[in-house]
Amino acid sequence: MPEKIQFVDVIDTFKRAVNNVLAQYRMMLKVTLVTTLIALGYALLQPPSYKAVATFILEDKSGNKSGLGALASQIGFDIGSLSGGNAGMFEGDNILDIMQSRLIVEKVLLTKVDSSSKTSNATLADLYVQAYKINKKWSSEPNLANFKFDANLSSPLQDSIVFTLLQKIVKDNLVVSRQNKKGSIIAIQVVSKDQKFSKLFSERLLKQTSDLYIDIKTSNLTNNISKLQNKADSLQAILGGLYGKTFAVAQQQLINTNTAVKINSVPEETTQRDKTVTYTLYGEVVKNLEALKLSQINQTPVIQVLDMPKLPLVNQSTPIYLIVFMGLAVGLVLSILIAVYLYTDKIN
Repeated sequence: MPEKIQFVDVIDTFKRAVNNVLAQYRMMLKVTLVTTLIALGYALLQPPSYKAVATFILEDKSGNKSGLGALASQIGFDIGSLSGGNAGMFEGDNILDIMQSRLIVEKVLLTKVDSSSKTSNATLADLYVQAYKINKKWSSEPNLANFKFDANLSSPLQDSIVFTLLQKIVKDNLVVSRQNKKGSIIAIQVVSKDQKFSKLFSERLLKQTSDLYIDIKTSNLTNNISKLQNKADSLQAILGGLYGKTFAVAQQQLINTNTAVKINSVPEETTQRDKTVTYTLYGEVVKNLEALKLSQINQTPVIQVLDMPKLPLVNQSTPIYLIVFMGLAVGLVLSILIAVYLYTDKIN
């Protein structure tokens, strides 16, 4: 018959194992201390991480709300796409790609950190390079040792560096997304080692996108207003000439009162007809010109800002105490496993 295992023997074996593990407390303390110090070193050396979030709503005011098509077609003026012709590029998720495009991001990177300063020309690109110590890597390169970004100049070297920074920022620092799939609220998140860069970059990215959108939305309106204004000025000049002819016709009417010297009345009728037609057309053009100006006002601005980041930003890095606690826990568990392994190896 197999030997019976008594509960007392199990308790005794467990006690011996515990006593043996506790007897190796020095080893356990050393392992725990090492893992804790490693965790503390990581916590102190981990880079800061500041997140700036800006949210906005992209308004959609597309659609031609004024009945100007008939008159416009008669005077060679196309308003078929005056308030929505180019807005489609911002529909759906296109806006997310546009905000991460080279056109927008490069403009933001080359803006001055302090736009009001007349002495400092430091740009956001300079701020980013300093925050990530990229300039230290350039110290060994003759062409890059004293390189500074200049928003007013364009060179192959600067364009190449800015494009490299753009790729890094879009990949590691910038997230543009909708807060929910069916909503219209868009969030810009910028995470970097420098809280000033995170704040300024998110704000100016929103501004550049807004300026581009407003320009596209109002460019057709602006061009059409200019065309209508030219047409109105032309008709006004024609009316001025017709009023001059009216004065001449009035003089003829004074002469016509004498039936003996009556002059042909055809010029009078022609002038009156031209004046009536031109005045009617001028009135319609002016009316629709004012309608276009009102439409332009109603469509600007088209981006409604909800939230903007404010300093100081919260450091998103893992708290030091949490990292140290995790190092302590890992060291304790590891030392116990080592002690148990040594005990079982001793028994065998």
